[in-house]
Amino acid sequence: MTPSADGQRPARDPWSIGFGAVVLVSAVMALTVWFPNDIKGGFIDLNQVGKPEPGDAFFPVILAGMLLVLSAAQLLGALFGRKPQAPSGKLTAENLKFLVVFYVIVLIGLTVMYWLGPLVVETLRSMGTIDQTYRQLVDTRPYKYLGYVTGGFIMSLGLIVWAEGGVRRSAVLSVVIVQALLILILDVLLRNIQLPPNADF
Repeated sequence: MTPSADGQRPARDPWSIGFGAVVLVSAVMALTVWFPNDIKGGFIDLNQVGKPEPGDAFFPVILAGMLLVLSAAQLLGALFGRKPQAPSGKLTAENLKFLVVFYVIVLIGLTVMYWLGPLVVETLRSMGTIDQTYRQLVDTRPYKYLGYVTGGFIMSLGLIVWAEGGVRRSAVLSVVIVQALLILILDVLLRNIQLPPNADF
């Protein structure tokens, strides 16, 4: 923790520490006590034809695991990070600019994610290359990946570049790795789940 101008360490924020600690303990209790005793199904189950699919514990465990990681980061940041500046309590032009930029990046990413696949398929149909509609191809490679990969890449990398003020190779690589892992889990290992936004068509 960096000393303040008068040579004294800034006081830790008890609210940040308390929030991180409560969520961390709750996540640990959910994973070790609540879920094992309350959820009957497993993390991954086999359906009637022998294919793997998410069990009853799949999404609760994923959510609790994410909360565990985030709360641990929150707690460590509150204990060892720099003391955050106190908010002014006023809505400024910078606040509004932040919200506008954030929503623009997210909306562009979601728009591309939702419409790129159907637009590509309709273009190919008009050229006579394919006969099927996008609804018929939502579970067919490479069409089912078009919107998810492109829109997700634009949204994720856009937010990172905006936050960091520039493009870094590690940021691009991180986005690609996360997208590849999600495709591996949700599309390859769990065949009864469709990548967004394909379930909407």
